Amino acid sequence: KLPLRVSLDPVVALLGLEHLLNRRPHQLSGGERQRVALGRALLSQPRVLLLDEPLASLDAARREEVLPYLERLRDEFAIPMIYVSHQFEEVLRLATHVVLMADGRSIAQGPLDVMSLHSQMRAIVGADAIGAVIAGVIEAADEQTGLAAVRIGENILNVSLRGVRPGAHVRIQLLARDLILATLRPEAVSVRNILKGSCARIVADDAETDLVYVDLGGALVFSRVTRAASLALALRPGMTTWVLVKSVSIRGHAFVSQSGALV
Repeated sequence: KLPLRVSLDPVVALLGLEHLLNRRPHQLSGGERQRVALGRALLSQPRVLLLDEPLASLDAARREEVLPYLERLRDEFAIPMIYVSHQFEEVLRLATHVVLMADGRSIAQGPLDVMSLHSQMRAIVGADAIGAVIAGVIEAADEQTGLAAVRIGENILNVSLRGVRPGAHVRIQLLARDLILATLRPEAVSVRNILKGSCARIVADDAETDLVYVDLGGALVFSRVTRAASLALALRPGMTTWVLVKSVSIRGHAFVSQSGALV
């Protein structure tokens, strides 16, 4: 937890700045500069950290470099963070509470898993990036294959996730575009995840597609399917529905919940 006063050594260790202390600013990469900027902010003894799209100027590789340090900052320092971003990957990894903004006004807010199901999310992240965020617990992990067995409601989900141990909590996003639905349990298929659930509701997404919500026994996910497929399967609320998802398509992250974190 954060001491009464933030000192230099813990900040340097937290952000991995030891080998950068003797460098000049022009010798730092974009990701390194962002880490140094975070360190300077922490040493100002803030009561709250306001991070306004801190990774927007970085490419994908540099964002991946900085994100683990932001996760450590969230987990190890008891400083509330207000994090503004248009990148849902960052939200998935860092947020506990989400506020959706449009035209400078708050239109909805709540826990991340609830907000991932909100109808306004489509306009913010696009049709291809919408998907349910669900929380689970690691039941087993195999470092050789890189697969972790995660308990999700009444199902086990196999996720490509390394460096986790049984009992760890993980947050997973299942993109609507990646979920395949069936009304009978499929056999002899390559997909490792075949999850049993119940059709909860069907909502029109646009003129040609539906969003089909499936309750997996306490965890709600949704699939984006064509209207023709929805009609052919004769989907209706209460119907037993199987959800198929490839392990490699799942985005998952281990996390430690902290109160006061806000995105």
